[in-house]
Amino acid sequence: MKYATWKLNFIDPQYGTGPEDKIAQLGAQAQGAWVCNETILGYVSDLVDPKKLKSWNFTELTQEEALDFCFSINSEAYLLPDGSIVAPIQNIIP
Repeated sequence: MKYATWKLNFIDPQYGTGPEDKIAQLGAQAQGAWVCNETILGYVSDLVDPKKLKSWNFTELTQEEALDFCFSINSEAYLLPDGSIVAPIQNIIP
């Protein structure tokens, strides 16, 4: 599992785009999973050249860095065997 963070690109001020389409053009896949403020943490199927994704402030992360990102959102985050990072969801309905 590869991890990365990125931000939406607002070339059109009404609509932000992520790097998923560009990553697909480069032969990989990406999926957003966690969001903190304006930063998205996601999974990338293959390494891609971050220079080709600078419009989104794309940054590759280690698994430890990805976990730290998720811990900053939810201290109960944990790693699944496939490398996905999840956390318990609190019941918000009384």
